[in-house]
Amino acid sequence: MSSEGNQQGEAPEGKTQQREKVYTIRGLDPDLYDRFTKVAKEVGVTVGDLMNMAMSNLLVTLEASKDAAQKASSKVSRIAEKLKAAQSAAIKTMVSVVGDFDLISDIDELTVSKNDLLALDKPVVFSNIKRLVFSPDVDWDTINSKVRSIKVVNELVVPKGIPMLQLAKKCQLVKRIVVQE
Repeated sequence: MSSEGNQQGEAPEGKTQQREKVYTIRGLDPDLYDRFTKVAKEVGVTVGDLMNMAMSNLLVTLEASKDAAQKASSKVSRIAEKLKAAQSAAIKTMVSVVGDFDLISDIDELTVSKNDLLALDKPVVFSNIKRLVFSPDVDWDTINSKVRSIKVVNELVVPKGIPMLQLAKKCQLVKRIVVQE
């Protein structure tokens, strides 16, 4: 019901009648609603106008909070990426200083055969690989002589017959070792 119309819904002189939709809101706290209506009267606006202002302000605040959270999340992601790159660069620098082994790093998935390992001139360090798979032709003697260490690997897949504790001594921060069937 328009606040400008009379009790029967007629429009005042010179105004066209505007029918407003009535909304029912269940579950309102009666004390809070009473306080809200008193504030509306004190400010000189209708309860509907004050409710529209309150809802609008709440939505603006929520959207601003959401935007701020997204920006913060984006900044945290960028910082994490920079830290990861710095860690990888530090490992590569350390490797180049020592220089007595090759480093293979920063790969999502890698499958290595016995021939791959035998073709290397120096021992190898596998680092920061999500999934590292040794082919079924790779035996313990080849791993023992060619693999210096395996670091920061989510999943390491090895052929059956590899001595697990001997292999584990070469591993650091490997989340899971799986034996191929």
